[in-house]
Amino acid sequence: MYNISQAPTRLRPLFLLFVLILAAPSRAQYSGGSGSGVASDSYSAPAAMPLTLLDFSAQAAENKIVLQWTTAYESGTDYFLVERTVDGRSFATVGRVAAAGTSLQGGRLNYELLDLTSFTGVAHYRLKSVDLDGTHTYSDLVEVKRRAEDSTPRFVIHPNPSTGHTIGVDVQDLNGSEPVNVEILDAAGRRMFTRRVHVGSGEYFQLQLGERLPAGTYFLRMSQASFGSHTRRLLVSPFG
Repeated sequence: MYNISQAPTRLRPLFLLFVLILAAPSRAQYSGGSGSGVASDSYSAPAAMPLTLLDFSAQAAENKIVLQWTTAYESGTDYFLVERTVDGRSFATVGRVAAAGTSLQGGRLNYELLDLTSFTGVAHYRLKSVDLDGTHTYSDLVEVKRRAEDSTPRFVIHPNPSTGHTIGVDVQDLNGSEPVNVEILDAAGRRMFTRRVHVGSGEYFQLQLGERLPAGTYFLRMSQASFGSHTRRLLVSPFG
């Protein structure tokens, strides 16, 4: 290595500056983006953000509930499930909709699902979004109120008036995979009869009461976890 003592006296300061520059550690620079401009030895890609749910709504229409939702920034989304509850505890799956999976930055995606299951009263819906890796998130609950005249009856008592010994029930819309609790109440609300049965839509069954009900007005109530409770007036003829 060249000895600084060998340099001419008037060139020694410049030579010393040159040696210091060579000895200093180099720092790579880059242009573009934000930051200090100093390159790092390691780089971590930003984690993918979950989708943004812009809107989720449920509207009662003729013989159906229209469920609509809008998303943005989808990344790795697999599908959506819409779930319904009528008791606030147990949820039934209304349907499944495939997700687009990805969306352009700032782009919106619109989805729709129809719930053709009739009910009377109040129901709550929620949206479940499921990613390709199996993780999922839930939306907030949305409420729908439906009047009795807006929905298809769950069952019809036939014949009505009844003899009071046997009650015939024509099931029009119930979930056959769930048990149904059947009750007969008098006009004061006292329970006169109860039984648990398994029936589904389109079936007709008869309740054998054992002891005849006195003539008068009663109420037959059928309850199911996914569809809630439904009541019809039962008349018992004095000529049974």
